Amino acid sequence: MVQAKWLSLGIYAVSLSSTSVLADVSARIINGKEATQGNWPFMAALVSRNVNAYDGQFCGASFIGERYVLTAAHCVEGNGREDLDVVIGVSNLSASQAAQHRYAVDNIYVHEYYNSAATGNDIAIIELAEKPAESVVNLVDGYTRGNLNAGQMLTVMGWGDQDASDGYSSKSELYQVNVPLVNQYQCNTVPYSGYSSIGSDAFCAGYSDGGYDSCQGDSGGPIVVSTNGIYEQLGIVSWGKGCAEANAYGVYTNISYFDDWIDEQKAGFSYRQVEMLGARLLAPISHTFEFTNKSDQNIQVNRVYPISGNDTVITDNGCSTLTVGQSCEVVVSYNLNSIGEHEFGINVDTDLLVGTVTSTVSVIGARSVTNTVNSYVSVPNSGIYNTQAWITEGDSLSSPPISHGTSAALIVEGIPAGTVSFDLTASSEADYDFVEVYSNGQKFDSVSGEFSGSVNLPLVRDADNSFMITYVKDSSGSSGSDRVTITNFAYTDEIKISKSEGTQNAKSSGGGSGGSLAWHWLLVLFGGLIVRKLPSALKLKK
Repeated sequence: MVQAKWLSLGIYAVSLSSTSVLADVSARIINGKEATQGNWPFMAALVSRNVNAYDGQFCGASFIGERYVLTAAHCVEGNGREDLDVVIGVSNLSASQAAQHRYAVDNIYVHEYYNSAATGNDIAIIELAEKPAESVVNLVDGYTRGNLNAGQMLTVMGWGDQDASDGYSSKSELYQVNVPLVNQYQCNTVPYSGYSSIGSDAFCAGYSDGGYDSCQGDSGGPIVVSTNGIYEQLGIVSWGKGCAEANAYGVYTNISYFDDWIDEQKAGFSYRQVEMLGARLLAPISHTFEFTNKSDQNIQVNRVYPISGNDTVITDNGCSTLTVGQSCEVVVSYNLNSIGEHEFGINVDTDLLVGTVTSTVSVIGARSVTNTVNSYVSVPNSGIYNTQAWITEGDSLSSPPISHGTSAALIVEGIPAGTVSFDLTASSEADYDFVEVYSNGQKFDSVSGEFSGSVNLPLVRDADNSFMITYVKDSSGSSGSDRVTITNFAYTDEIKISKSEGTQNAKSSGGGSGGSLAWHWLLVLFGGLIVRKLPSALKLKK
């Protein structure tokens, strides 16, 4: 199920050690052609908040009507509505008109059984703050999907990386490529991790000898089929072994499998599925959950109850019958009584198509840092916390000695939009103990073993940005000095994200003595599979 937690921007965590390589996790169109302006008016780009559309683009999507946009779960898992915008119906993301087609996000709904792209249910719906005027794409139904034959030509499009090698190349113009539908049995026999377990919720497309494919940065975008001269969306770009490799097809979420789920999310019961509160001092905390009726009928709320645990108490329930356009609130008290990550929330039973919905909150129980540590972190903030007491040593800040199976986190909150930078040195047991860096609740990067380099964290929210640095030890063994050391904190109000300057697709320096923790688009090397989202070789085509 979907959980509220500090998590990776992609499906897998990045691990850099003295011998590891950070793979480019963005998606791309390989050996395609530039799309004709206006051919795909429903095509959408997911872009980082407060960044221009081209540099900020990290995934694709499609406009499916009303206020709803369809994309891959791995593109938006862990994102809040404060993190992104959606650009619809623009082929050239560098064109001035992109700003006129840019929409704010109201809520994000990730499939409740999504865990990772390769394990299925890689689908999500974004609810926009207003109803766009752009054209809608129709979705292929189960009957049409069941009557498509292997070899049927499909078209996939996106703004992702166009270099199938370890390099990176992208253009601001939308590109497209034609690939054939692959027989499901043939898809399951691909000799790489993940393919044998592909079920009815996904399908493969591409050529056995490779050469044409989607890739990182294309994740979440549509793959369409022409039926009676009209293009309809058959799938969503999800993942694959590399990009355009032989004997390794692209994998796409099968939209018709999720017909009912899509209808449920579009029914008009609007709420925040997941929210991350960040760090709080130990004490009972109060949180307000809000629900809005954006349907065309009254909604009856039959029951509201905590998801689990004795530490959650509903102190005020204002939800019963919601007329069209009406909102209601449920206030919950949660006893935050221990250090570490906590999760609480409520279930809401309705008489609407969606039935029961779950709204979840994540919070980290922490303590305030010492005055010395507070003065060392020269970043504008509203509060600095730690889960174990970090220490200053001369001109550096270090994680404290910790036991096996524990962690020590430093959390800085309330930062204005901009970029935070610092130098990081890690000395730990390679591949077992990790330093993890989070930006607004999402894993930006992680390192293990011996590492020394710089970190630049773009913080794109209008306000109240946060970052967390945590040292995590496994259950046994140690190596090196067994800690992380931070120096040279700095802040600028410039959000440093640029595809042309490479800040969206970092590569490791190749050695343990230096390097750079790159911007979050870059994800993970994990068994060669890439999610096709801008930030792997399982390429999340994001």
